[in-house]
Order: sequence, then structure tokens, then C-alpha cells
Amino acid sequence: MAARVLQIDLNAPLAPIPTSERYPALWILVRVGRRPIGWVRIRRAAVGNVITPDMLHAIVADQLGMQVIDAFRNRLADVPEDADESKLPSMSVVVCTREHPDVLERQLASLMRLDYPNYEVIVVDNAPRTNGTRNVAAKFPRVRYVVEPRKGLDYARNTGWQVARNEVIAYTDDDASVDPGWLKGLGYNYLDPKVTAVTGTTYPLELETPAQEYFERYGGMQRGFNRKVYRPGTWNAFYPLGSGRFGAGVNMSIRRETLEKMGGFDNALDVGSIARGCGDLDIFARVIKDGGILVYDPCAIVWHQHRKTMTQLRRQMFDYGWGFCAYVGKYAYDLELGNQSVKMLRRWSAVWGKKRLRQNLVEAIKLRPHFPVHLILSEIWGGFLGLRAYKRSVRRVQSEAVRGRLQQLEQERAAA
Repeated sequence: MAARVLQIDLNAPLAPIPTSERYPALWILVRVGRRPIGWVRIRRAAVGNVITPDMLHAIVADQLGMQVIDAFRNRLADVPEDADESKLPSMSVVVCTREHPDVLERQLASLMRLDYPNYEVIVVDNAPRTNGTRNVAAKFPRVRYVVEPRKGLDYARNTGWQVARNEVIAYTDDDASVDPGWLKGLGYNYLDPKVTAVTGTTYPLELETPAQEYFERYGGMQRGFNRKVYRPGTWNAFYPLGSGRFGAGVNMSIRRETLEKMGGFDNALDVGSIARGCGDLDIFARVIKDGGILVYDPCAIVWHQHRKTMTQLRRQMFDYGWGFCAYVGKYAYDLELGNQSVKMLRRWSAVWGKKRLRQNLVEAIKLRPHFPVHLILSEIWGGFLGLRAYKRSVRRVQSEAVRGRLQQLEQERAAA
């Protein structure tokens, strides 16, 4: 069912919230200052036309009682005791986009409202076909516009950090909107010089359609309400390749010097490549593998507009399966992580695929609420077809590199 998405801050006086017949439910993110502590979900039928402050207090206490107590008890720990805002690292925000000027303008407007002392915004227009992105970027004087002619999200990400001027590169998507405190949520973690990368949490910008609600039921992009620190080591059988727990590409940041040492993102992965996805998971895994420390901080909040139609969501699930198996295939012959890669693939097929499919088929036969079976089948089919995608993607990247080098030599000869 459609739900209205709101947020409240318990540090501020609560105001009455009018409800609407358009939304049978409300999802309210509860915060204590910068820190989100949980969701309150309310059915309109249970509260009527208006949710009064007293009603809201009672609902929050009922659904999030202990989280509220813990948040107020630990609120001084949100920012390190020795935090000095003047010492926050300079940030370069990179937005990679391709022919989405309608949503890009909303994202750039939100980036202009960021509460951060020193940052720049770079729009990387990936293989543009029109001037739509350039025209939107021109509306914002603080935005730098850059073109990356090679199609592929990781090509664009690499161009972004290479032209950036600042210490830390923060990435977000064109179909998202950032919280004003987003960069501070990321930046305070970099006061620790050992921290290499920081990710944040991503919430639904809207829940207007069944497809958007199903994506949240699938898992969405939220990674919990507690700050987590990931270091090199063996946490479980799938660490660090099982890097989906670390965050998502819509809300991530990495030190520029780290990207330079690592050679940046893998151009053979993610949207626009034959591999179709998982460039973000790959960079997270490589950060840990190379000895870095990655922090997940829920104070860094981004709101994402999920796919609106079932057709779009079905394609997304197909690409998720394809991209994951391409990512796992990358490490299949790695001397250190090869066995882990194979185990991950087996678990994905047995648990995430077969077991989940069987459970939802049973629920469907019994006419009970269930995750759509066709979405599960789309993801499984995508995974099956994506098993050998990474090798093909690497060959394409190599061919493009040779072609680009030949063109450069021809231009140099012509200039001479």
C-alpha cells in the first residue's frame, strides 16, 4: 500500500501531522538530532485525520521505546569528543549521471543545502546524447560539469575522483536527495586518520507504488541504525567479499589518496558495462582487502527514489542477479579469495535463490502475502546469465583502452 514518508526530530517540539486518504499508511523516521533511531509505521485507519503530538509520543514510545532511551543516553557520542569542525576534511561530491536531467536538478538543489564548511560538487555526464544534463548543471554556479565519453558508471566514477580537488570523494546518485547533514555524517569519521572509507544509510524518498514497497521488502539500501567499523580480518566465511552489508554506491565516500593507490574503480563492473553492477561492492571489498578501515555511519543520510513500476523493478532484480554473479566471478580465480567466491555463489543460489523461491511459492499457493515470485525468478535468471559476464567485460574494457590509445597516437601524429 502507498505510504507517506516523513521524519521527526525528538529534540524539537512535535507538531500535529495531518493524514490523507491518498496514503493508507505513514512511515515516520524518528531522529534525535543528527542520529536516526528507527522507523514508526502507522496505519491511517488507526489514527484518523490528524496525529496529535500526544498520539505521536505514545506511538514512538510503544514502537521505539528502548531505542529512544539509548539515543538520549548516548547522544553525546554522536560526535567525537575531540571533534573540531575546522579540521573536517575537504570533500568533493561526485554525481554520475546519464540522461536524467529531471531528477538531477532535485539532487543538485539538495547538495546546495549541505551544512559543511568546505566542499565542491562535480557532475560527471556519462556518454551524453543530449545537452539536458549540461543545461541543468549550468543552473547551479557551484557545480563543475565534466563529460566522460566512455559509457559505464565506473568510468564516470573514476573521472570524478581524478578531476576532484579535495581530500575525500563522496559519491551519490542523480535519483537521490541528500540530507543537509550528510557530509558531516561522513566527514567526522575521517578525523581518525586510519579510516579509509565511510558509507551511510539510504532511505526511501517515497513509497507511492507497490514496486517501491517491494524494493524495501527486498532489503532496500538501509544497513541499520548503529555505527559499525569494519577492519581487515575474518568476521565470517564471506568477509570481505560479502560487502553488501557495508553500504551502497548511492552513499559512499573514500579518501582520494586511497583511490589513487588502488587504481580507482574497476571499469569492467557496474551499470553500463557487460557486468551491469557491483562496482560499489568491489571497491568496498578491495578497501578491506588492502588493509583499510571502513566505517558505516547512519548519521550520513541519503533519500533514494526507488523504481516506480514493476517492469522497472523486474529489470533491476535481473541486473542485481547478473551483477552479483559477475562480481563473484571476478574473484573466482583469485588466490586469496577464490574459495570464498565459490562459497558465496553456492550460498546465493541455495539460500537467496532456491530457498526464498520455495518459501514464497508456498505462500503464493496458500494465498498469503508474499514477495512476488516473478521478481525472484528474474534475479535468479539474471545471475545464471551473468556468471561469465566479468571476463567478457574485461575484454571489452581492454579493447576500448587499445582503441583509445590508437586514437591518441593518431591525434599526436596529426598535430606534429
